[in-house]
Amino acid sequence: MTRKAKGVASPQSPRTIPPGTPVPWPPSPWGAPPLTTEERLQCIEVLVERIASHARLLPPGGGRNGVSAEARDQAVRAFYERLVQAEEELRHIQEKLRLA
Repeated sequence: MTRKAKGVASPQSPRTIPPGTPVPWPPSPWGAPPLTTEERLQCIEVLVERIASHARLLPPGGGRNGVSAEARDQAVRAFYERLVQAEEELRHIQEKLRLA
């Protein structure tokens, strides 16, 4: 499967990426940053679902075949640490909004 040079900013946005713009891998569901509050909220919903799907794929118990316990533990630890860090940052943003 090949990736087109152009993409969309959000699932409902018609904006496109200029040719030659670096594309992240794996590709994002939107190609350019959202410009409006509504687009940002739509992208946040997509991101929440993507993060939840990543968490559901973490190997429970014995893990996946061919994955060592050490590799599994390292991945789970890194995922946990990043989620804790993100939650703290998001909590601070929410607190600033509440106090505004």
